Amino acid sequence: MKNAASKTAKRASATVALAAALLATTGCGYIYTQPTTLIYDASDGVSFTMWPKGQRVAVRNIMVISEGKGQPGRVLGTVYNLGETDQTVNFKAGDQNFSIEVPAGKHIKLEDNANQVIVNTVSQQPGELIESVATIGQTEEAFNLPVLDGSLKEYAPYLPNAASSSSASESAAADFEAEENTTADQSMAPATSPASTATPSASSTN
Repeated sequence: MKNAASKTAKRASATVALAAALLATTGCGYIYTQPTTLIYDASDGVSFTMWPKGQRVAVRNIMVISEGKGQPGRVLGTVYNLGETDQTVNFKAGDQNFSIEVPAGKHIKLEDNANQVIVNTVSQQPGELIESVATIGQTEEAFNLPVLDGSLKEYAPYLPNAASSSSASESAAADFEAEENTTADQSMAPATSPASTATPSASSTN
């Protein structure tokens, strides 16, 4: 009887030890969220998707570059129209308003000089966020617009008063555009890729 009881106790101890070892080596997979499963903005801007009447419009890596609170700012980012109808996205950032028109199946890249949007004043300091709303018809999306300055070389060329003609500015702008392209590709992966870049009707008002 004693031998049988001893064998049973040893088997139970071995089972507990094995279970503890398995939990130590694999248990983290149950309680730890793998970073690759998270959706996040790889750059400094914010991204979101809107669905006006079932049509997909994706705003990617949007931000504003400014020298400081009360100063002008330039909006950066890309707006993709992945639907079958033309869309106008109306933005309200603090007390500033601007609109971006995107034809069906195309996208507007605000880093391009032909598409630039300048707001007259930025209501927050660099490093802070501006409470903002994007509207398409009856569809609204609230978001926080990041404010950045020219501390990083890739943003300096986009300051409203920057000398964009200098070779250093052009090089920094090219670096940022390459990063922004990579960010958009990784964060969106649309089912239907935009066919081409359109010449936009982007405007800003007070």
